[in-house]
Amino acid sequence: MSDKKEIAETLSGCTEKIFYDEPMSQHTSLKVGGNASALIVVENEDRLIQIIRRLREAEIAYLPVGNLTNVIVRDGGYQGVILLMSGLNKIEYQQIPGSGHFIYAEAGASLARVVGISDESGLTGLEFCAGIPGSVGGAVWMNAGAFGREMKDVIAEVSLLTDCGRKVTLPKDEISFCYRRAVLPEKAIILNARLKAEKGEQGRIKEKIREIMELRRKKHPLAYPSAGSVFKNLPGLPAGRLIEEIGLKGKSIGDAEVSPQHANFIVNKGNATASDILTLIDFIQSKAREERGVNLETEVVIIGEDQCRRN
Repeated sequence: MSDKKEIAETLSGCTEKIFYDEPMSQHTSLKVGGNASALIVVENEDRLIQIIRRLREAEIAYLPVGNLTNVIVRDGGYQGVILLMSGLNKIEYQQIPGSGHFIYAEAGASLARVVGISDESGLTGLEFCAGIPGSVGGAVWMNAGAFGREMKDVIAEVSLLTDCGRKVTLPKDEISFCYRRAVLPEKAIILNARLKAEKGEQGRIKEKIREIMELRRKKHPLAYPSAGSVFKNLPGLPAGRLIEEIGLKGKSIGDAEVSPQHANFIVNKGNATASDILTLIDFIQSKAREERGVNLETEVVIIGEDQCRRN
């Protein structure tokens, strides 16, 4: 267990913004979660490496995150340091002779900016990312996808910080991908990625982005906080359809509700706790096993401790 004094001593001299006993409900897209021992807004890649080196030496737990759009922090909070990667946000268009057109993006950059810059540069192939809330690092790690495309379809290479503190760059053919996961070295941290694109007609690119955003507005509940899709789809069966078929659309526990608009979304109607949301997740999983004999795996990442354990 790491307390404020230990973390402060370990990070003495750091220029980053450090927030102690930080409510994660102020940062997660679901607006729930207990306090983290500390949250650091990382300034750049070099500073990230230095901070991680110090935390490892002091054996203090840490977790790098993008913008916490697919993370649920339990009500007991996170006993360690949350590393908010928002300072690693560089994006640029690169044309490499003999190789083609690319978008280079650091891990903390938003997918929205990636789509915007690819549009401005007249590049096609990344439109499917439109409307996906999240950062490049998170999208690569979970092999995010939509409308028949996934990150594996556009990744050219990924740069990582390994568990031993070494920077490596892996070309796509050295990375294995599966549904909602890139298989990377254990405990590796994504630093940046180079995404492959093609030159396109700008009017068509803009129209495709507009169509995707319109579909998202129609299908997804945007009026309340959510973490996007809660469960992974089953082979040949979308999780949302299964949840609807077993009669759980609109099911609520406290202010946590299975969205009446899209059953694979759980929304916070106002005062939900992480416990409410996790209890609802457990209920859905139990019902799916009982009625269909299937295991629904979560797509969202769940971290932290239960309230009773923290106390």
